[in-house]
Amino acid sequence: MNPIDKEMYLMYAETDEYQEAVRQLEENVSKAFSEYSNPYVAYSGGKDSLVMSHAVLQENIDTLIFHWDYGPYYMPRELEKEVIDMAYKIGAKNIRVDSTEVYKQKKREAISVLGRMLYGRVLPGLKAEGYDLSFVGLRAQEGCKRARRVSDLFENDSVLPNCFPVRHMKARDIWAYIVSNNLPYCSHYDKYASLVGYEEVRFCTFFDKEFDKYGNSNLDGVLMTQFKNVF
Repeated sequence: MNPIDKEMYLMYAETDEYQEAVRQLEENVSKAFSEYSNPYVAYSGGKDSLVMSHAVLQENIDTLIFHWDYGPYYMPRELEKEVIDMAYKIGAKNIRVDSTEVYKQKKREAISVLGRMLYGRVLPGLKAEGYDLSFVGLRAQEGCKRARRVSDLFENDSVLPNCFPVRHMKARDIWAYIVSNNLPYCSHYDKYASLVGYEEVRFCTFFDKEFDKYGNSNLDGVLMTQFKNVF
């Protein structure tokens, strides 16, 4: 397992390119708070949502950090605990974790559950509480489909609008932000980066049939063999 090259990212953090990326991030967050009265953060625990959450908390420390728990059959409990601990470590005061019993009932046969719950229960509930915007950590660099979706800072969704404050950032910007701000991050990244590199590794549910087409389970099968046998 190779440790992250902090010196390289600290050097990059001094460049005009990185400084401009951070300036844009801060401007995006400020714009969202100026146009919406009660945003919340959709926090997964991945590197992009971590950076987004930290930037939002710098603007308003009381912002709700909302996290969806995919349950014990898709997310190891020790990693789930890491994700929540990280939120507290970056200064979050208002953290909410939600999930559904469907994950325990159907185990790894629970497919596309989040989408149904998100639009059927979670978002309508948040809207009823007075939340009017979701901060979502998607970046254009992740692919053509993502790039099209985040072509504008704001997206009008069917229940609540979304804001993509890190949409312009590259993976190198994300890691430079983490390193230069001394943010905690999931140990999962160190393990997977030993094979694919820090700027290629992603945070995702494990042994999830929904993502088999991307080859995720192949890598999981090498690095998460102990979790594969959780039934």
